[in-house]
Amino acid sequence: MLSLPVVTAHGAPPAETDATLQKTLESCWRNHINACRSGKASAIQQTMSAYWFGTLKNNLAEAKRELTGDMIRSMAENGPDVFRMRFTRLIVNGPTAGLVYSADSREKDASGKPRIEFAFIKFVKEASGWKVDGMMRRGDVKFGKDGEETRFNPSDLPPQLAIDGKVREAPAAVSAAELPGILDVFSYGYRTLVTVNGIKQDPVEGKSASAIVRGGLKRGRNTITIALVKIDKETGFFPSVKVWLVDGKERREVFTYEPNGKIEGTYALAFDVGR
Repeated sequence: MLSLPVVTAHGAPPAETDATLQKTLESCWRNHINACRSGKASAIQQTMSAYWFGTLKNNLAEAKRELTGDMIRSMAENGPDVFRMRFTRLIVNGPTAGLVYSADSREKDASGKPRIEFAFIKFVKEASGWKVDGMMRRGDVKFGKDGEETRFNPSDLPPQLAIDGKVREAPAAVSAAELPGILDVFSYGYRTLVTVNGIKQDPVEGKSASAIVRGGLKRGRNTITIALVKIDKETGFFPSVKVWLVDGKERREVFTYEPNGKIEGTYALAFDVGR
């Protein structure tokens, strides 16, 4: 069984209160799941951090969608059932904390060995108490090359889930996008920064990512700026950027950029969107 000690983000010995903090955070997560099951936005707003709830609302606005009861209830269905998993680790850094759980996966690797699944939940301490600030699941091989069971590595967390001691403020509310769009970025070996109609999108570094276009698209001419920086000199991959117009359940490609020749640099481009 995978069993790791409670540690702080900086590796310092845990305080006696960490066992109590674990119970507090688990109660916070349980309250969040119950709030999601209620289907009420007012209920989940009480259990989510101001930043996470505001980001959720903004993402929906940019996709021209509303926060419905069914959507809220699906958050409970899609969230990890950590109480059926093994508690693995508590990471604490000031007003930020993370709980890590693990479970054997039904999947197997190429050699037929079982895999393991990690669930990570981030919390932040706001003025009214601890709130859920995000979560993720990650699968991995169950055993390392040395035969020991795989351990969760905090460096694998995306920036927004880092236990960095910072409590982020709620983002400014955005108005509904004129036209919703999806941004696909293929960026293995590169760091890609994309700006659409003057609004910066989340950077993508050394991976591929798909996200709602922040600020959305508009009818007619749209501007896009793409900045590419090579971070892996040995990579054999080439970056690409695609923008899709979303129309109900359908989506249509409206822009593609695949560099031909020189790759690194900043490129100011434009594309038209009809309706």
